[in-house]
Amino acid sequence: MVDRTGGEPQVDGRSTRWDEHKAQRQIELVDAAVELIEEEGTQFRVQRLAERVGLSRSVLYRQFKDRASLDELIRRRVVESFMKRMEPTLTFEGTVEEAVHRVVGAHLDWVSQHPRLYAYMGVGEHAMGDGSLVADTKTAIALMLSERFGDVLKALGLGDAPIRSVAVGIVGFVDTAVNQWMRDPERELSEDELRAMLCRSVWAVLDATLRDFGVELSPQQRVADLEGA
Repeated sequence: MVDRTGGEPQVDGRSTRWDEHKAQRQIELVDAAVELIEEEGTQFRVQRLAERVGLSRSVLYRQFKDRASLDELIRRRVVESFMKRMEPTLTFEGTVEEAVHRVVGAHLDWVSQHPRLYAYMGVGEHAMGDGSLVADTKTAIALMLSERFGDVLKALGLGDAPIRSVAVGIVGFVDTAVNQWMRDPERELSEDELRAMLCRSVWAVLDATLRDFGVELSPQQRVADLEGA
């Protein structure tokens, strides 16, 4: 509505309430879609979603611009679920070894608990390539890790040591290895063996990086002791 007195345009309260209602409705529908994928698999049909929430397909589609916008919101919800699991682990509490196991374990646990959501991110039109939300999420995790690595290096007197590329490489390695393992119909490793291999590999990269900086660190070293030194 336009204010013809020359002031600021007036906001129609009815429009605002409708936008809020639509946003809440979208959240409910996306949650239902995520549940449907978890139960029935990656190739879910909008008709099945409509049946689940008690709406006609046409009414359901009015809540979204198109199928692509629905898929985008689903992807965002999946990423939120993954990050909710990962963020609390991105600390260096306890020993270095415990920290590595905690982060790697959280990644693998989430994928193992939500295999269909994980698979959904790489199916056909839902595939997530470079520049995607998933790629951005991996970058965000890597940056958070690099900040924590940086704190440790500062405690060791190596505040200017380049570590970001190492963090990006570690996150990419873990994600690629888990992705391949999930897709492999004849897995050569059990889940516990994969977990152990990933932890050994991550520590090997960290150890080699630290040695390049002239630092030898035991995996049993408590990070808090370093930072308090």
